Amino acid sequence: MKNILFILFLVFTSSVSNSQNDSLPPPEAYFSAIIVSDIESSIKWYSNIFGFKVLKSVESKERGFKQANLKRENTLIELIELNSSVTPESLLESYPKKTKINGFFKFGFLISEFDKWVNFLKQSKVQFNGTVVIDPISGKKTLLVKDPDGNRIQLFEK
Repeated sequence: MKNILFILFLVFTSSVSNSQNDSLPPPEAYFSAIIVSDIESSIKWYSNIFGFKVLKSVESKERGFKQANLKRENTLIELIELNSSVTPESLLESYPKKTKINGFFKFGFLISEFDKWVNFLKQSKVQFNGTVVIDPISGKKTLLVKDPDGNRIQLFEK
């Protein structure tokens, strides 16, 4: 009898927590932080390519970092240059070529006028990671590009 009551309790609490989660408004993408090798180069790239503006920048030589907050409409990006950072390539030099590190892999932007963006990116000599493909789920175009440090940015047709 105790086991049945315990199982009923687990089922009830599980369904209550799931229904509470379903009743919450969905989270919206808002902020990304990216460790970069050259903050000035990255600020220029994110400003010129995606139109971000610098809100604030800080440098702490004694703590070994530079940091800049960039914004475009409702999207914030924090760029961080650390004296102590290492590249994924240096960590993975003794591993097979396609090995990845757990954690951040890419982030994405939803964009209108997809083809105009692609032309602009080509003219701006942005590094493409593959070609434009049609997403099998949404039926929309998508493309991966890389920032100056090789971070992947996926663009999705709105």
